[in-house]
Amino acid sequence: METDQKKRYLFLMISFITVIIAILYVTSLRIQLQEVRANQDHYEKEIKSLTSIQNTDALKVNQEFLEHFFTYQTIAERYENIQPLMTDQGFNATHPSGTKPPNSEQSVKSSMVGLKSFEYQESKTEAEFFNEFKLSTEFNDVTNTETVIVKTSLIYVKEQGWKINDVEFIGQLTGRE
Repeated sequence: METDQKKRYLFLMISFITVIIAILYVTSLRIQLQEVRANQDHYEKEIKSLTSIQNTDALKVNQEFLEHFFTYQTIAERYENIQPLMTDQGFNATHPSGTKPPNSEQSVKSSMVGLKSFEYQESKTEAEFFNEFKLSTEFNDVTNTETVIVKTSLIYVKEQGWKINDVEFIGQLTGRE
């Protein structure tokens, strides 16, 4: 009978040690899982904040450029206001090739309303926008209003931020109010 008791005692001890080891292992796995989740949450928040900051900054520069480029009293004012927002390549894209920006004080009034921007971000340092808006232009007391689409390409310049690198007039929409 003593051997049965010893066997039972040995079995209980082995079972007890196995249960303790299993509990410690499961606890260790839970701690590791919590650390992984905490790291994942931290990195997801960090990536989201970086992405939203860059997107917001690119969108802000895009909108500011369009407002200055399409809302002006004189052509000279237009080019003076957009130059700080652009790279040299982008600035050259705003006027015909091989010419300098007009320096005329001629009265051409222009304004835009209803801007809708659609972004395509190629990378963290390059973004493109398709912009749709109504453009009203007044020249010699004659006003013309049309819905236009303009594509802007931006690049991130170190220590300067987002800059317009290219501007392309896609066209105008007809038959829309």
